[in-house]
Amino acid sequence: MIQLSLEEINALSPYEVFYAPNGDFMFATSLNIHYLISFEAEEPLGECDTFQFVIRKLESHRSPHDAKIEKAILAILEVFFKEHFNVLLYMCDDSDGREANRNRLFLTWFRKNANPNRFTIRTASAIVEGKGFYAAIIIENRNPRLQTVIDDFEQTAKVLTEGKP
Repeated sequence: MIQLSLEEINALSPYEVFYAPNGDFMFATSLNIHYLISFEAEEPLGECDTFQFVIRKLESHRSPHDAKIEKAILAILEVFFKEHFNVLLYMCDDSDGREANRNRLFLTWFRKNANPNRFTIRTASAIVEGKGFYAAIIIENRNPRLQTVIDDFEQTAKVLTEGKP
């Protein structure tokens, strides 16, 4: 479980972020739609602690566009990278066939708001058994193991996607 400064997150977030009982981060929108944000430990990449970044909307109904959701999620990520040299792994949920949209949306949010000189992003995608597989890593350029992490991710992605269209 990752511990981050809620004070710093909430100074940046338009929605109040708090710890859920399980230790994840949670916030509710003005329409009372709840989001759970977690950082789940994964196998290290390039000998760096690696965490899968997970965004869960708790309500199943579709909700209207809310730009404040983007800002709240990015506030959590800002503090994550400020406090850690860890690698962030992002993989898209494929349960409803909308994984390509989720991948595009998240990467657009991040690229639009992040300083390009601060981060390196690498992506991988493939169609496996008819389903889209999308993954990305985000790592700060100040990480001393940056190139090792990139090489490890690219080698792993090549193995996973080799021979896939």
